[in-house]
Amino acid sequence: MVADRLSAGVSFAQVSREGLTVNDVTGSDLDHRSAFSGKGQLLWTPTDTWEARVIVTGERARDGDYALNDLAAARQQPFHASRDFEGRTDRDIFATTVQARRTGSRIVVSTTTGVVRWTTEDATDLDYSSRPLVTRDNRERDLQLTQEVRFASAEQRPVALSDRALLKWQAGIFLFTQDYDQDAVNAFAPFLLSPSVGLAVRQISPRAQLEDRGLGVFGQGTLTVNRRLDVTAGARFDYEKKRAALETFSEPPIVLPASVAADKGFSNVSPQVSVTYRLRPDQMLYGTVGRGFKAGGFNPASPAGSEAYDEEQAWHVEAGVKTTWANGRLTANAAAFFIDWNNLQLNVPDPLVPAQFYIANVGGAASRGVELELSARPAPGVDLFTSIGYTHARFAAGSRSAGVDVGGNELPNTPDYTASAGLQYSGRLSPGVTFYGRAEVVLYGSFHYDDTNAQSQESYSLANFHAGVRGKYLLAEAWVRNAFDTRYIPVAFQYESFAPSGFVGEMGAPRALGLSAGVRF
Repeated sequence: MVADRLSAGVSFAQVSREGLTVNDVTGSDLDHRSAFSGKGQLLWTPTDTWEARVIVTGERARDGDYALNDLAAARQQPFHASRDFEGRTDRDIFATTVQARRTGSRIVVSTTTGVVRWTTEDATDLDYSSRPLVTRDNRERDLQLTQEVRFASAEQRPVALSDRALLKWQAGIFLFTQDYDQDAVNAFAPFLLSPSVGLAVRQISPRAQLEDRGLGVFGQGTLTVNRRLDVTAGARFDYEKKRAALETFSEPPIVLPASVAADKGFSNVSPQVSVTYRLRPDQMLYGTVGRGFKAGGFNPASPAGSEAYDEEQAWHVEAGVKTTWANGRLTANAAAFFIDWNNLQLNVPDPLVPAQFYIANVGGAASRGVELELSARPAPGVDLFTSIGYTHARFAAGSRSAGVDVGGNELPNTPDYTASAGLQYSGRLSPGVTFYGRAEVVLYGSFHYDDTNAQSQESYSLANFHAGVRGKYLLAEAWVRNAFDTRYIPVAFQYESFAPSGFVGEMGAPRALGLSAGVRF
């Protein structure tokens, strides 16, 4: 603290690990990870009503290759692959956020300005085999600027409509720009594309420039009646203008080049209404209904005719109950939800370019389910917690993906249930020094990898354990993740070009033991 009005904080982190997957061609690991990140923060409170904050974050990551392998081979021999080419992924991120806030007697005004710049370069073996067939070099660059100005009623000074009705409100405007560039090159071996093409071919797919400019205007009011009933109504207007300059071609020019220069605008009004009723101070019923919106846009690369995709809308309905018992030592919550998508946007594989995806509108879909949560503190320092969720998510009749009817299929990467349970114990060793231990198990139901439901992951569970000590400036922790070494593949996608099973996937992390230490100041 400087002069009681200025304070600063800084933190750094270095995360490194050896690879989990062995390249049987070279004997070295493929997927090692290394990243250094930092965060600095400055807070200035010149008066009791003014506050300004500057947050600067950055990350420099230098990772190994993707650990993808044929799905059947990965299940038969986990954490092994055969590559003649070992790639890498380099990622750099720098972000700055500036916040200012003035608290008046009746109105609070706040602004948030953000700048994010990131670049990535990754190279990989696209045939995922020991043969020198295809490699990919992909470079991406992005710059995002955001600005929000928000006005709200003072927290302790709502508008009194009567002696039984109070109104809180907020409104604001949100502006953003985004500039994205991509330059990706697939290098094919001689004779691979055709027996008549005896030269190595470089396929530039894509060389793309995408621009996005957007505006959002929002407002919301909450009416409180008799301190028991809250009725909230609001709406948001969004407008986005997108431009694209897309090129695909080959060197030498064995196919005709293609280019697209286009722009398109999207706008939408998204309403939302919610109702909350407090049966008692510690028991509450609630319900909400609203419509969401996701703008359309342009794919950096896609099959001809699929360069643009349309906006997506979704209605969301949720109702539930939140309760607290035994003087706060026990909480129990339950909720039911329903989501109805129209013109659903989905990432689908490009059949003409290996390991390349594009966004397409596949039709409608619906998801419904329930969620239950329970937590308890039976004794000081002892916390028990559990949750369970069930989801039924299906494509609507008539939905089509890449010309294939997927109506009635399960939405990809959506487990039919999830559940977790755990225990944490914490205590004090001395003034300013605490210790803790935590054990938890997480269960995932089965799910399909793709919209055709051709391949799936069976249900599995993961157990994790943590124990540590925290002081004012130092902290240390020992941990075990996936303690029982469960074998599972959380990510896989269609890859008929080279994978014998038609899919490639990446194994989930095996059992890992580690130590973490840090300094806070």
